[in-house]
Amino acid sequence: LTDRKRALYEPLAPSTGRQAQGSSLESFLPPPDFETATYPRGWVIGKKRKLVNVDVVESMRRIAVQEMNRKDREITELNEQLEEDSRTMEHLQMQLQQERTKRAQMERENSMLQGQVNMLMTMIPDQEPEDGETFE
Repeated sequence: LTDRKRALYEPLAPSTGRQAQGSSLESFLPPPDFETATYPRGWVIGKKRKLVNVDVVESMRRIAVQEMNRKDREITELNEQLEEDSRTMEHLQMQLQQERTKRAQMERENSMLQGQVNMLMTMIPDQEPEDGETFE
């Protein structure tokens, strides 16, 4: 391999700062006269004129698509669960409203009965037992 082609397979050096980043990026670009015919087989020019392996790009694309599909399935499952939870919540709210209505009705009946009991209790002492009758 020539030095130029060997450089394509070497790992990239980490950039340490803003100034180093600009110069290091330029050092990884193929020269402007780099002919497409001299590219190693299976490599193409990617963003910023960097050479990338076609298999790597395809593999990354496949992984990204699988990940998006997994996320879509996850979102669909969460939406279904949300719909089920909302139906359950609606049902529970209706039951709560019914229970509140029943309780209000029972409290009204209880208060009416308590009023009747109080009225009867006030009437009892007013009546005097006649001829030895006793109330039990």
